[in-house]
Amino acid sequence: MAKQNDSKRGAGTRGTGTGEAGGSAGGRYDLLVKGGELIDPASGRRGRLDVAFAGGRVAAIEPSIDPGRAIRVEAAGGAFVVPGLIDDHVHAVEGLGEAANPDAIGIRRGATTIVDGGTCGAGSFGVFGPVIAASQTRVLAWLNISSIGQIDTRLGELAFLPAVDVDEAVALAKRHPDVIVGFKARLSTYVTGGGSCLPALKLLLQAGNAARLPVMIHVGDTTEPLGKILDLLRPGDVVSHYLTSRKSNILGVQAFPGATIIPEAFAARKRGVILDTARGRNHMAFPQMQAAVEHGLLPDSFSTDLTKTNGADPNFSLMMIATQFMAFGVPFDECLPRMTVNPAKTIRHPELGKLEVGGGGDATLLKIEQGDFTVTDVDGRTRKTDRRVIATGAVRAGAFVDIAVPAAY
Repeated sequence: MAKQNDSKRGAGTRGTGTGEAGGSAGGRYDLLVKGGELIDPASGRRGRLDVAFAGGRVAAIEPSIDPGRAIRVEAAGGAFVVPGLIDDHVHAVEGLGEAANPDAIGIRRGATTIVDGGTCGAGSFGVFGPVIAASQTRVLAWLNISSIGQIDTRLGELAFLPAVDVDEAVALAKRHPDVIVGFKARLSTYVTGGGSCLPALKLLLQAGNAARLPVMIHVGDTTEPLGKILDLLRPGDVVSHYLTSRKSNILGVQAFPGATIIPEAFAARKRGVILDTARGRNHMAFPQMQAAVEHGLLPDSFSTDLTKTNGADPNFSLMMIATQFMAFGVPFDECLPRMTVNPAKTIRHPELGKLEVGGGGDATLLKIEQGDFTVTDVDGRTRKTDRRVIATGAVRAGAFVDIAVPAAY
């Protein structure tokens, strides 16, 4: 399996306590992002600060850094400079099923790290190496518990349970701890063949326990009610699409206006189960979002479930998810951890999702635009808002990428 691109770009030395690390010859930096407002939710640090990069890492964070010391300078006035965004559920093994090009749905949309959500099972994982090697975006994976994976979404990969080989999946995860962050299963009836999802969930958890890794589940159109499924999950496991409006959701099987959130959802959150958006084409609806905002069940992390299909919309991104939550009154400062430090913890990569001297050289430049915008949920409901979040640039391993500003929503 190919190594992540950090190693290809080199690694600077650790900081010395002076605020600088790994400068190039002559004390020059490779890149200086100047004039922005740094926000690092992991440390709570915030202020008008310049950020310099060298050797693929953060080399300095200071109130003012001489631009003459940098090979390239990017003006960040009016922008927030934040840790590189993390999208922990996409489909990015280009060439398989509906998966998209990693950079098209990653770095070019502001996410410096993306995690493929089960496109590959053990039978197709070998194609991941070339994908990683060719991508500027850092690409990690939730391994599909079915060896078939999602090579064709018209086929239910869990309809034939002999395709699930727990020992094979666990062995693969142990051989590739640098890429595989956990195991994934889609539990809807169109995946399980119309029957119960519990046999597949049992195998998924068996793999998670054996490898000591979290699991991610896709919910919505399950035979069992969501509450019964949530009760089986462990701390650190991820419920993808938890704001779905499909038949089994947080408002119950027979959701109606004013319905209350099922108690099992609150119990799962208290137990340490991770609630993730994974909007996709079908799985983030305004009634469920509003209930979550009003009753204190905000997602632990934002993710897009980007594919080749929904990726055709240039607005489809983590910023779109943040904009929609802001339209329901969630402050930007509460959205940001859900795209940085929180998913870093979920995927057990605590070195990501933060900006610190000597740390990895990933960052994203965000702006909040004022205007007249309309956001739309997966069922066609609309809501007006006067603000939207956009990404204007990203830094991956110390290299800057310009991002085209999308059209208004």
